[in-house]
Amino acid sequence: MVLKIAQITDTHLFADRKTAMRGLVTWDSLGDVVAEVRDWKPDVLLLTGDLTHRGEPQAYQHLIERIAPLNLPTYYIPGNHDQVDVLNQEFKDSPFLADNVFQRQGWQVLLLDSTLETAESGEGYVSEAQLQELEQSLTACSQPTVVVLHHHPIPMGIDWLDTIGVQNSQAFLNCLTRFPQVKLVLFGHVHLKFDELYQGIQFCGTPSTCKQVLREEAREQEAYPGFRGLRLFEDGTYQTEVIRSHPG
Repeated sequence: MVLKIAQITDTHLFADRKTAMRGLVTWDSLGDVVAEVRDWKPDVLLLTGDLTHRGEPQAYQHLIERIAPLNLPTYYIPGNHDQVDVLNQEFKDSPFLADNVFQRQGWQVLLLDSTLETAESGEGYVSEAQLQELEQSLTACSQPTVVVLHHHPIPMGIDWLDTIGVQNSQAFLNCLTRFPQVKLVLFGHVHLKFDELYQGIQFCGTPSTCKQVLREEAREQEAYPGFRGLRLFEDGTYQTEVIRSHPG
């Protein structure tokens, strides 16, 4: 058996569906990505923050309109653009699940809130309480594990972007690397595809469903919105890919 998980991130929806962010209407681009997700047929959906751009209740309702028809168990975490209280209020009904830990088909998935109330530029932080909970969860369960958060905990190699990652990343990494069952770390925030192995753990950044951050050497297709698909196998191995929608 294989567990298929789709990660959608940085949807940046607005109360007005017609609003564009940097020239792209985020409602429309999300619709294109959701169509790709539907075709991929996941078992579980992860929403990993910056789900709205300004935190309006109506913007979260627009996201529900896009996501609910997939009829998938949907776990979510906030990003720095979200209003956490509004998000939790709007997502209180099925298929949205507020659990920060779940186990399926031999795997454990841990979701962290890396938002920082005092952030000045969108930077993140993993609180001491969450580090303790992370350690407790990893101590209690030796199943292969995926850890999910919004902010990037390792450098992307883009100077301005790396100032707004997890500010206490070393403490976070020190915790993870003590537990060999941690196989993957998923994050959003960076609006680009990133895959790098660090001390035996695969770190995966996922494109936004709207505008992308492009490196100088980026190919044309890297500007397209997308999502990440994971295939988690019972023997502890995995496969991951980024699937993009295309204009027109």
